[in-house]
Amino acid sequence: MKFFLSFFLGLSVTLTSFAQSFHYDTVPDPNKKPLFYYETPVKQTNQSQQIENKIPSEKSKFDKNKLVLGGSLGLNFSNYYTLINIAPQIGYALSSKFTAGAGISYNYYHYNDYDESYHYMGFNLFGRLNPIRYISLQVQPEIYRMWGSINDQSIKSRVIPCFLVGAGVNIPAGRGGISTMFFYDVVQNNDSPYGNQVFYSIGYVFGF
Repeated sequence: MKFFLSFFLGLSVTLTSFAQSFHYDTVPDPNKKPLFYYETPVKQTNQSQQIENKIPSEKSKFDKNKLVLGGSLGLNFSNYYTLINIAPQIGYALSSKFTAGAGISYNYYHYNDYDESYHYMGFNLFGRLNPIRYISLQVQPEIYRMWGSINDQSIKSRVIPCFLVGAGVNIPAGRGGISTMFFYDVVQNNDSPYGNQVFYSIGYVFGF
């Protein structure tokens, strides 16, 4: 008798430890619940917790003050060649040291001696890291569509991949800063607009 009493006491304690309670109806009613069913208790939450769950986290909100607008503009005219570069970019400061964004660019080259003209229209992504103040490290994959002409003969359009790696200096000025960057194209495609040497870019980065 003591064994069965201990067994049923232990069974009742075990059943009450589950999150769901099991019910057994001796007289089933087809219009009601089935013979065997589980009843899940309603979880009680306080009002302050419910309000807190409805309010989105401040960190997840878009902050327009973290937007940056930059890029480069280049014009070079001489007796030997003409160069035009237009490359606006827009980015977002994900942290105090890292900015990511995208941009478009157009490059035009004309060599007078050879009567050669090249057009490059492209799209790029960039990631810029500022490990310490005034110093920037940047990676920038790009893709271009190139077309042109040589001695009035059209060049077949082609796709040109590029991948720039660079470093430079940023000097704060107002809500932005002056940026001087040195880049190198590691892909080294034969038709790359950057050639096979290190080149530099000087621009201004605007903060919103």
